[in-house]
Amino acid sequence: MKQLGVGFILSSILLAGGTANLSGKWEVQVEGYGAPRSQKFDLKQSGEGLSGVYAGKFGESKVTGTVKDSAVEFEMRVIENEHIVTVHYIGTATDDGIKGTVTFGDAGKGTWVASRPAASHKK
Repeated sequence: MKQLGVGFILSSILLAGGTANLSGKWEVQVEGYGAPRSQKFDLKQSGEGLSGVYAGKFGESKVTGTVKDSAVEFEMRVIENEHIVTVHYIGTATDDGIKGTVTFGDAGKGTWVASRPAASHKK
């Protein structure tokens, strides 16, 4: 049974040929630039295109980016102190999730780790 779980996690992140499949909900932990903090992303992947919605400290924002093999890159724009800041994520998808670096415009840098939320149990 344990092998089935590992295989399911791996197949939910990687498609045949090693291309990441990032569609779905993600929980992200960010370190740096006033962090730690938690964020949520709901992503949709179409080929190498990535889109979705961010929800976190800065409200909600649209996300756009790309996925090629295991390389992930996306960004969003948020308003902080009446200024628009482009937040740019670069990372690598693995069987454990996604991790990488994030740049907050010219204001700073940090790291991030994303994982799929645990499935909720409904009765």
